[in-house]
Order: sequence, then C-alpha cells, then structure tokens
Amino acid sequence: MIVKERYYEIVDEILSNNFDGKIAIDATMGNGHDTLKLLNTVGKNGFVYSFDIQKEAIFKTEKLINGEFDNYKLLLRNHTEIDQIANCDLVIYNLGYLPGKTKDITTIANTTIISLNKAISILNKNGIIIIVSYVGHKNSHQEREAVEAFLKNLDQRLFKVEKREFFNQINNPPVVYLIEKKDL
Repeated sequence: MIVKERYYEIVDEILSNNFDGKIAIDATMGNGHDTLKLLNTVGKNGFVYSFDIQKEAIFKTEKLINGEFDNYKLLLRNHTEIDQIANCDLVIYNLGYLPGKTKDITTIANTTIISLNKAISILNKNGIIIIVSYVGHKNSHQEREAVEAFLKNLDQRLFKVEKREFFNQINNPPVVYLIEKKDL
C-alpha cells in the first residue's frame, strides 16, 4: 500500500529503515507502544530513552515491555529535558495526552517547542524526528500552530521537513511531520 490510512503506517514506514544499533528517543512515552517499536527498530545493539511526566506511563510501558529488553531507560521527566541525552538518531513525539486517561495533562506548545529545539540540536546527521500531532484537547490547536511555525522556520539547507495529513478523513485525524537532518 502506497497511500497510508493510519498514522502508525507512516511511522512504521520510517522505522523500516535501518536504525539497527542506533540511539532512539520516545519523547512522549504514553502507554509505551512507541517505546516498544523503537526497541524493535534499534535492536539489541541500540538504546532507547523514553520520557514522560506521569508515573502511570512508566508503569504501563514497563508492563508492555515485560522484561523482553534491557537496552532502554524510562525517565520520569518532561521532554524539555531531552538534551540530557548527548545525541540520537531517531526521535518520536506523540503530542496530546495519555490515551485512556484524563485530558487535563497534555503536551503544550511552549514545552513542545523547547523540546524540539533541543531535539534538533542533539540529532545526528541523517537522523529523523517524527511528530504525530492530534487535535481534540484544549491545547492542541495552539500546539499544532506552534509546531508548524517552528518547522517552517527550520533552515532548508540543514533539514528536510515533510507534512503528511489524511486529507479526506473525518474526526480530526492526526498530522504527521517528519524532520531529517541533512548529511552536510
């Protein structure tokens, strides 16, 4: 299938590239599904760091991983602290709130932009950042506008930026943004 119907098909397409042995970051851990995908993507020789501000996210992710891997670290920290990792090859953001929980705790424009600024600074050449942006919580529209403004202002000599959206779908489907740091 060439044209995708679901955001995770786009994510899976990106993750199908060779990231074996690389360093990946799940900037918004949530229920741990992206952390698990990243672990499978980087393999036993890679490493995954995952960030979330909610203890429940760490609990759910540990339960999902279920002792299958030992090459990861779950951090009970805001994604604005992403730069405590020296460098990385792959970062994923799922903006919004912890699925199945209250929409009172969400990602917000200010911290997301701080985190993205730091993420591009630690991103290795040919590294990829995937941003999945949902609307449907109180901060979502403002956050998406801020993300788009940030991405439009990235230097095209240094970064390739792509926006993928499901144009004819109803119910506010997510938008997926891809950033690739050029190998200069």
